[in-house]
Amino acid sequence: MAAGIGSRFGIYTEDRPKGFIEVGGVSMIERSIKTLIDCGIERILIGTGHMKEAFEHLAERFPQIECCHSPRYAETNSMYTLYNMRSLIHENFLLLESDLVFERKAIESLLYDMHPDIMLTTPVMKFQDQYYVEFDNEHWLIGCSTDKTQVNTNSELVGIHKVSKFFYDILVKEYAKVVDKKPKLGYEFMLLDVARRLHRMYVLDVPDLLWYEIDDPSDKKYAEEYVLTRFK
Repeated sequence: MAAGIGSRFGIYTEDRPKGFIEVGGVSMIERSIKTLIDCGIERILIGTGHMKEAFEHLAERFPQIECCHSPRYAETNSMYTLYNMRSLIHENFLLLESDLVFERKAIESLLYDMHPDIMLTTPVMKFQDQYYVEFDNEHWLIGCSTDKTQVNTNSELVGIHKVSKFFYDILVKEYAKVVDKKPKLGYEFMLLDVARRLHRMYVLDVPDLLWYEIDDPSDKKYAEEYVLTRFK
């Protein structure tokens, strides 16, 4: 998922998409791609928008990559980007955001778990822009909010999921009903809606997982000093 403008990075994104910002000397998206390939992933779809040419050049270096451009990226949000990729998604997949740094364990945890549909979480660690996630005693997703007072939880969304083709087909069908009214809907809330009404999603909470979402220069600095230095 890489269609956003990343305006909070200021001058950093004047000449590149947000995912191409280097954290620890390597761009976030290239670090993610190499981790996926190392974990055996053979096909990588990138939903593009802002500065799509950068991703197309990246695809020339990595034959595993296919790009899917969303011309409406400036007026839509992440759920539309995911919806826009429906003609290319034919199988179960991992869903990742482009502005993350994470250790290989994040991918392996999802691949090795038996549940077909999983939201990856950790105990709250980020100091801003958290998506708080609530799950029941059996770890089924029941709530998600940017307002901690609206959910009973100490877990936060990582931004990496495992999604079955069955779940995705339901997601696309349901979003098609509201896409004109909710073009700026975040995919997190559409996942929650489907999980509550139509098909459950398991929450895999990994307490010691190393990861960080990079939204602005202060996040980049924190990740370089306190997260990447602990990667194996």
